[in-house]
This record gives sequence, structure tokens and C-alpha cells, in this order.
Amino acid sequence: MKNLTKHLSLLVPILFMLLFSCSGSSDRQGEMKMGAILPLTGDAAGWGQSGKEGIDLAVSEINGKGGISGKKIVVIYEDTQAQPEKGASAMLKLATVDKVPVVIGDLVSATTLAAAPIAEQNKVVLLSPTASAPKLTDAGKFVFRIWPSDLAEGVAMADFAANNLKLKKVAILYIQNDYGVSLKDVFEKQFTKNGGEVVETGAYKQDESDFRPYLERIMRKKPEAVYLVSYYKDAGLALKQAKQLRIKVRFLGTTAIQEPKLFEVAGDAAEGLIYAISSGYDPKSQDEKVKEFNIKFKDKFGKEPSFVQAQCYDAVAVVASAVGKDGFKSEDIQKRLETIKDYHGVTGLIAFDENGDVKKPTAFMTVKGKEFVPYGK
Repeated sequence: MKNLTKHLSLLVPILFMLLFSCSGSSDRQGEMKMGAILPLTGDAAGWGQSGKEGIDLAVSEINGKGGISGKKIVVIYEDTQAQPEKGASAMLKLATVDKVPVVIGDLVSATTLAAAPIAEQNKVVLLSPTASAPKLTDAGKFVFRIWPSDLAEGVAMADFAANNLKLKKVAILYIQNDYGVSLKDVFEKQFTKNGGEVVETGAYKQDESDFRPYLERIMRKKPEAVYLVSYYKDAGLALKQAKQLRIKVRFLGTTAIQEPKLFEVAGDAAEGLIYAISSGYDPKSQDEKVKEFNIKFKDKFGKEPSFVQAQCYDAVAVVASAVGKDGFKSEDIQKRLETIKDYHGVTGLIAFDENGDVKKPTAFMTVKGKEFVPYGK
């Protein structure tokens, strides 16, 4: 009897929450609920917190102007820790318990891919600000992103390595998830097509922290450069350990390393790192929309924004532009998003193709004096 009472006491709040959620709608009591799945803690927390800032700024601006059709946006945040299983669980909760029509996220490809089937099954719009895995192209009609596929970044980085840096032999050290594998494959294929040779590859798990065995094995093949397909924390550790091993080759990276916390881990070992970025956000742009965003962000948070905040800001803005007067309904928002071909955001022009993908220009950056600066300047 005691066990039964204990189990009932645990079930009652859950059943009440389910009943309550089923009885309402996303725009009940003058509010429009929106979900957000982000890595708010864990190894990718720097991105998640930055993403939250971008979302919060966009929501505060929209609500400050009266909301959408007079209703204020309320964001329900779920922490994924950049883990696929947590991303799937968060998406299921937002779709079936909170019953939100739209979810912003995730920033990481692996968690976005895990959430995508649940979004599609429940007909909830999932819009990722930064996920880049090519598999998302075929994830379903309710899945969108405002970051281009890795096909663009991987090809551009391979071309730059071969044609601009004149590299002939490159090794690849990559994270063993959807993001790492897809970008590694694209780069390897294109670099080989350009006449180069990938002399060695090494795959590591997301929770690994000792990269010395990988680096030592890679360096036996005498590459001219090492391409790090990684997040900022693991890239920082790899660069730091490479310096400790007195490895002198050039290091290449991905967009995912552009986070100030990289320097907390790597220190000056990140100096000279070259990477590609496909955001479309240029903090130095003279575009009035970009300048206004930069000023508002600094006023609110006391610092300069990065591409992550800009991407998440635009994600909310694009969704808001797709909400009609008939309410915050996922099917209607999905249909309107499909028609967007010329939205002018702070990250540039946003135009969705038939797969919910976008195209953005790729730029090349480097690390100089613990700052991210355009390559060649």
C-alpha cells in the first residue's frame, strides 16, 4: 500500500500537467508559447547561453511592440547538454506536454537530428539557427534551418586549403557524431578531388579530453596541416596538447570553434588557427539592421554579439514573420515559412528552398592575439 501511495503521488502531478496542457492552446490567455532546445549546460554551454541571449533579445523586442496580434511570446527553454537523447526527450516534452507549435533549436546537429523525427511526427515546426549536418535536408517538411549544410563549409574549406594555402597533405581529427562525420567526409572528398591527400584520420568521442594519442599517431604521417572538426572545448584541448607536444603544423578548424571560451581552454595555442564560417552575419556591416542589432544587444548584455546570438535572434524573427492573424498554429507557420524567399535578417538574406535549407556565403577567419579576425587582414 505504501508503494502504491508513493507511485500515485509521483503520477498525479504528471497526469495533472498532461491534462492541463491538453485543455489549452499555444495562445491561451494572451500568450503565444514557443519552445527552445539549447545546450544550456555541459561542454557546449557557451553556445547555448549565447543562443538564449539572442532569443531573449528578439522576444523582448517583439513583446515590447505589443507582441504578435496583441499576444506576448513566452519561451519554454529545455537544456539538451548537446546530447542527442536529451534533445529527443526535450522535443517530446515540448511537443506533447507543453504543446508548442514551434521550437527553436538545437544549435548542434546531432541533437537537432534526434529531435527532428519527433517534430515531424507531431507536426511541430523545428527551426535550427546553426545545425549544419547534410542529413537535415531530408528530415521532413516541418524542419527548417537558417544555417547552410556542411556541404557548403566542407567544400569551401577543402578548396581554400588546396588552392589558397597550397596544402598537399592533411590529417583530420574529428568528433564522432553526425556533425563531425559529415563535415569530415565532405572535406576529404573535395580535398582529394583537388589533388590533395588525407594522410590520416582520427575519430574521438564527445566526452574525450586526452587528444595526445590521436595527435601522436597523426603526426607519424607527417601532414602539413591538421583539420579539427570539433566544438570549441575539444578544439581548445587539442590545440593546447599539440603545443605541449611541440607540434608545429598548421591547424584548420570549423565554424564551431568561434566562441570566446576557446581561449580559456587553449590560451595562446589557438594562435594562427584558420577556419571557415557560413553565418552571413558580419558585425562590421554598415547595414542598418545589423548596426541596430549590435547596439541593442550591447545595451542589453554589455558585450558585443557573436554569430550565435545573431543566428538565434533571426530564428525568432523569421518565425514571428510567419505567424498569421489566425493564431499560432504549426501547420500555418510551416506553410508560410516555405514561402519565405527574401527575409532581410541580421545574418543576411534568408530564403528557404523546398527542403527548408538556406544558402549563405562562406568567409575565412583566423585567430590573432586571442581574437577572431578575417583571414588575411
